[in-house]
Amino acid sequence: MQLPFAIRDAGQRLFRHIPVRVASGLNRGMRWSIVTHGRGYGSGTFGMGRLGALAAVVQPGDTVWDVGAHKGFMTLALAQLVGPTGRVVSFEPSERNRWFIQRHLLWNDVTNVTVLPVALGSERGEDLFGGRGDSLAYQLGHGDETVPVRRLPDVIEEYGVATPDVMKIDAEGQEAEILRTAGDTVPDHAALLISVHGRRMHKACTDALTDRGFTLLESYDMARCSNDPNRAWTSDHDLLAIGPARDVDEERLSPLSLFTGEL
Repeated sequence: MQLPFAIRDAGQRLFRHIPVRVASGLNRGMRWSIVTHGRGYGSGTFGMGRLGALAAVVQPGDTVWDVGAHKGFMTLALAQLVGPTGRVVSFEPSERNRWFIQRHLLWNDVTNVTVLPVALGSERGEDLFGGRGDSLAYQLGHGDETVPVRRLPDVIEEYGVATPDVMKIDAEGQEAEILRTAGDTVPDHAALLISVHGRRMHKACTDALTDRGFTLLESYDMARCSNDPNRAWTSDHDLLAIGPARDVDEERLSPLSLFTGEL
């Protein structure tokens, strides 16, 4: 039985300063807060399929936007993939999650990451952000934290960050709006890994990216749902979009677990 949110929150605040070492994967050996070491973070197995795909498309020197960075596990991995000449821009509206990102960056001496307290969306303004339970599922329009919302072009103008070469988007239902209002800010040489929340979002995202000439590679789970309209879309499934000017070895991608479904 899960403890009430208030008790879990108090426990996190009490013990969150204690680090453990990530056991495996791209983040092996890195310090990570003990209060959030479950779900595969401490073992290093969290998001292995996604990280495998990102490792195949990210190049040293890239600027990568981590949209929906949560507590920074993928941010840490991406910071290694882009190397000292690259940059990661992490978007995380939740103040609680940002505390963990900043702590994890500090503990691991990571200096090539910019953390922005911004939610990407379809218009410039403010909105509620959050929700009860798992902070992985925080959404715009929920919760009790008021956060800035910006379109993708607004971020570049307001915060002075570089145009993304690669984007990881996990925005709990905002993915289509982010793409729709991006305009030409996403260049033709970009690659995008998008967590798609439902059939409607799948169609909206694929339509927008196909119009731009992007090559679309569906994850194993997404392909099962998109090929069978009667199959329930019960989770967020991943779509890898490769721009027409992006040089990617697709033969390297096809055997990855994200696309084969094999662990």
